[in-house]
Amino acid sequence: MSFATYPPGKHLRDIQNLFPYIEDDVMAAVLDHTLSGSELYKLDSRRIFEFEWNLVDAALEDSTVALGVAPCATDIYKTLDALLVPLNAYFSIITVHGLARGQSPTLPCYFFRYSSHLVKLVAQYEWFAVLSYHIAFFTRRCREMRAGEYSGWARTDVDLMEEFLVPHQLPHQLNTKTHRKSGRIRG
Repeated sequence: MSFATYPPGKHLRDIQNLFPYIEDDVMAAVLDHTLSGSELYKLDSRRIFEFEWNLVDAALEDSTVALGVAPCATDIYKTLDALLVPLNAYFSIITVHGLARGQSPTLPCYFFRYSSHLVKLVAQYEWFAVLSYHIAFFTRRCREMRAGEYSGWARTDVDLMEEFLVPHQLPHQLNTKTHRKSGRIRG
């Protein structure tokens, strides 16, 4: 991707100026739809350095450097908030870029629906299962966006829900469904 021009008549730097803490290669990965769902933390200004520094362990006294293991998604995204903040930055970048390139004005609505969907899922399923679902969902949507299709963010992905979520329903959700069938609902 060239940073020299940005259709229609704007420079890519305009987007980068909105997010000055995001490095050029990360911005390019967002716009090319190649950023991994587990790397969204790179878009969170609150946490951007937290995980980068843990990857290199340097001992200055003996001049050795050891590369650490990258943290897993459940270490990075311990709560929905830890995921939604960088995800919203991602959606903002994709929205500005997409609208400038002629995407439908309803583009932000797709992203709002997905964010709402995540909030609902967290109330029904264990967090690690929701996070696994999100990463798989994110991967599918990136593949679609590389082909120019953005509306998938507004859909519910039933097969992914069955694979990642259904086996990990929260206990209170199971009890509520049981009581609904008998005509009584307990809270």
